[in-house]
Amino acid sequence: MSKRTVGLVLFWLGGLYIFCASWLAMWWIAPMWRDTPAAEIENTLWAFGGLIFMVIALSVPVGVALCAIGMALFSALGQAGLATNGLLVFGLVVLGGSLLVVPTLPYYPNLFGLIGGGILLLFLATLWYWARVRIVAGTQSHFADVFQLLSYICFYLVASTTCAMLGNPFGGLFFPETVLQEGALPYYYSMGTKIALYLLLGWFCTLVSQYARHRTSFADHRLGLEAAQGRQGSGNRQPADV
Repeated sequence: MSKRTVGLVLFWLGGLYIFCASWLAMWWIAPMWRDTPAAEIENTLWAFGGLIFMVIALSVPVGVALCAIGMALFSALGQAGLATNGLLVFGLVVLGGSLLVVPTLPYYPNLFGLIGGGILLLFLATLWYWARVRIVAGTQSHFADVFQLLSYICFYLVASTTCAMLGNPFGGLFFPETVLQEGALPYYYSMGTKIALYLLLGWFCTLVSQYARHRTSFADHRLGLEAAQGRQGSGNRQPADV
């Protein structure tokens, strides 16, 4: 079995695991967990920390790792060298582990300030290099570049809205008494919905950008093959008889 085939198998296994356990099953399981007291399911298969809970909890980190490794093998990233592959594995371990660790932290306003400033600087730097690449290296697809830019904006809106919802000193979720006193829960529900919609739109724009870039690259590759075949055919052509 080739590496590309192994990569495809891992990709589809990871995607199926996430789809079934993290999304599809939650349509039926989440309402039961939400409406049933924890004491009633403590000694059952549905208990928090039990088998079903752990299968669902592990679906995202394990599924994402399988999908990422699968596409790395499929796209021959494994040939990039030990350092590159080590970086990929290290990143997957750190990010996957972060999903399983839920620390209880007090409110640090300076932390939110540093995170917000870092996100803003990274966003601006990303736009700067997005434009520089278009100027210096040209572009394969203007259509792809537009949707790539829109995806950056969507993801920045996700970050900024999340920071505002959590760390707002005038009523963020670290101050539940203020939220309840001001009757602001509907406002925060709305912000949570906006975050989900920004994420959906951002991933949609990312997909459109990658698809447009793929179509352009495929068309350029096909034209290159046709041109090479044309040159080869003209080189093999015999001179006509006089």
